[in-house]
Amino acid sequence: MYKNEVYLKNYFLSHRLVTRDLISYINEGSYSYRPTETSMTAAELVEHMLTTAYQFAAMAAEKDPAPLHEEREQLSLEAMAERYTSETVRLIETMDTEHLEKEIDLSSTLGVKAPAWKVVEMMIDHEINHKGNLFVYIRELGHTELPMFVKA
Repeated sequence: MYKNEVYLKNYFLSHRLVTRDLISYINEGSYSYRPTETSMTAAELVEHMLTTAYQFAAMAAEKDPAPLHEEREQLSLEAMAERYTSETVRLIETMDTEHLEKEIDLSSTLGVKAPAWKVVEMMIDHEINHKGNLFVYIRELGHTELPMFVKA
């Protein structure tokens, strides 16, 4: 299967749109919910998912993965999702076919060198992994009518 920026963007969004749906189930009163004492809070999990995807995309695009929000900035999870999703998509769209084949050296952070397209795939795999966690959080918060795990 041929992977280009359009394919990767659409594949990313097929999962991120579900993540955003799940985020909409978390009200501010549930931001501190954690299923176990050692788990991230709901807000920490969502922030981790959003910021890490953006950082992966920035590394793949060979751009600075500077944060898109300040620690003390009071953003709702939904506003944060909008900001990070838009910028992550923008970064994916900047990578043409030639760039996607370029080897990205992530030895210092992940211990690997991989083509940019593979870095974007790792980003999506990370999102999928934590989206599964997020489904558990949302069910534990009492929600039973949940979206499908991916949007076509």
